[in-house]
Amino acid sequence: MTEILVTALALGSLYASSAVALALIWGTIGMLNLAHGAFITAGAYASLMVVRDLGFPWWTGLLAGAAGGAAVGAIVHFLLVARIFGRPNFEINIIIVTMAASTIIVDFINNVIGPATARQPFSIEGRIAIGDTSIGWQTLTMAVICLGMAVGLTLLLKHTSLGRGINAVAQEPTAARLNGLSVGNVVLRVMMISGAVAGVSGVLITHSTAVYPTVGQDPLLKSLIVCVIGGLGSIPGAISAAFLLALLETVAQFELGTKWGNPVLLIAVVAVLVLRPNGLFGAREITRN
Repeated sequence: MTEILVTALALGSLYASSAVALALIWGTIGMLNLAHGAFITAGAYASLMVVRDLGFPWWTGLLAGAAGGAAVGAIVHFLLVARIFGRPNFEINIIIVTMAASTIIVDFINNVIGPATARQPFSIEGRIAIGDTSIGWQTLTMAVICLGMAVGLTLLLKHTSLGRGINAVAQEPTAARLNGLSVGNVVLRVMMISGAVAGVSGVLITHSTAVYPTVGQDPLLKSLIVCVIGGLGSIPGAISAAFLLALLETVAQFELGTKWGNPVLLIAVVAVLVLRPNGLFGAREITRN
């Protein structure tokens, strides 16, 4: 049982670190960002280049990942999002646009850097004993970072002027604009914050896999699953759902075999959508004017 909980903690930390960025951008500006996987990939490669190629300490990989993700978020905003935000059918058009952006970014990395895999240098050695099993300091660090990002985003949205601006745009962008708020600037900041969080998650995720151009695609799928079950737009819901689903997947893999992990998650999504269409934590629906 202890081994299952330790494995679920590690897996849940990875899911949560990725899902909070997707939940942030949906919950604030009503945008389903399918370029999220590309943000994750950009963060992973930024960390790799700074630590492995430039020789900086391993911990700077997190800063590089955040910077890389934020930079890609800003680029996607200026080239694409800013041109269609607030226009008719934004919620549908942005799905197509960000899907195209993701493909372009991944192809760019594949053509410029190459398809070869590389080991993520961000690593913390050592383990701590817990009963009959043990947990790595890397896993504990990921859990702390995940919790820190979730708490930080929650505090930002509730207790800062930027957070109040984001909430105003989320509730009524037209009224926010009429009251002198720069909606474009707010959306840019949301894109950069979301990109930074996704970039950090890219560093954490690739520690247990590898760095390669399409590494963000599976985390994108898992993030969508987590956000749907937790409630689209709910950061606390995304965190809670991440660890619940990680526990469910871990139990399925231990009891039924590793090949049953993803099918069990998809069955859980279908069940939640049928029984609670707004997710377990009932995020409100966002309507654009």
